[in-house]
Amino acid sequence: MNSKKLLFVDDESQILSALRRDFRKSPYKCFFALSGPEGLEILEEENIDLVVADMKMPGMDGYSFLKTVREKRPNIIRVILSGYTDREIVYKSLIDGTAQAYLSKPWTKEELINYIHQLFEVQAIFEDKHLLELINSVSNLPTIEKQHQKILDLIKRGEDLPKVASAIEEDPSIIADVLKVANSAFYGQKNPISSVKRAVVFLGTNVINDIILSLGIINSFKKMGKHKLEIEKFWQHANLANKFINFLYKELFEKKLPEEFSAVGLLHDIGILFELVYFPEKFSQILSRFQTQSEKNWVEIETEIIGAPHTLLGGYLLKWWNLPYPVIEVTLFHHNPLKEGVVNQKVASLTYISDFYASKFLGMKPYSPLNEEIFAVLETDRETIEDKIRKFAP
Repeated sequence: MNSKKLLFVDDESQILSALRRDFRKSPYKCFFALSGPEGLEILEEENIDLVVADMKMPGMDGYSFLKTVREKRPNIIRVILSGYTDREIVYKSLIDGTAQAYLSKPWTKEELINYIHQLFEVQAIFEDKHLLELINSVSNLPTIEKQHQKILDLIKRGEDLPKVASAIEEDPSIIADVLKVANSAFYGQKNPISSVKRAVVFLGTNVINDIILSLGIINSFKKMGKHKLEIEKFWQHANLANKFINFLYKELFEKKLPEEFSAVGLLHDIGILFELVYFPEKFSQILSRFQTQSEKNWVEIETEIIGAPHTLLGGYLLKWWNLPYPVIEVTLFHHNPLKEGVVNQKVASLTYISDFYASKFLGMKPYSPLNEEIFAVLETDRETIEDKIRKFAP
């Protein structure tokens, strides 16, 4: 089997020299370029599988380079290297699909190599023959609704806030959902937000983007079947889990959850909606066995009955909708956050914990028992987490 080909682009020769040393014994064939144009020349000659580009380079910067790569070779995995001050442009690159993943400076040799291994592993997961047969067995995968997509396109183009707010105001249901989130407990607003314009300014376009995207996805499922009540219950659970994730991250690490994860709680179980809408009879079997049996968790039962867990189905859908890799990874591994190679392990662990406690709070049976080892990843304990949730829970 041919080894994967990597291309590293950085204007600093000493960094490229270090990368050469780091990847000398790796299973990859590596190419190196000191500029964006030089990198594009290599792409013309070689079938590159993954590109890693520095954000700040003279002339053609990392964003412009990866945007060109996406246009010319959309199947190449695109990773951006960034510093703390690059957060805004990194998030923009994730939103518009210019980059699929990123790694912050400084990084270690092990972190970079493990990250690349993980990206290829996830790519292989989504190319699994059985998964593709399962996905292809259904027709009309859900698409984001027209009005939601219009708002997302405005944000992607960098339109100003009044235009985004005006587009939201065209749909009463979207207005209600945006104001509900803006006034939710985890944003800490003492005075209610009553206007869309104020909500957009308060939340910012990055968070608004994730909210609109999540609502568009879930609403698309609502219009595809006769399961509005079940979907409403799903939304209630997902919304509460999302609040817990944001709240606990700030409590444990004394900083806001990174923006690319602001809506991960809303989408982490999206594979369950896929099962409900496309395999309703099998979903009923899963639910029945889950409620009456104690020896197996939800993931084990659904894998036996459908052939794939909701984590995998959800991850595939998020990839199909072009969501960034960090969110896809958490969706794939939130029931197994301790798996070796998971890059965003803390967020995946918080998603696992929040999923569990959202179920408990709503009187539902959690999808799987709580693994006590998870708390060590977060450098805390069960008692501390439960105490924080009791104080926060609406």
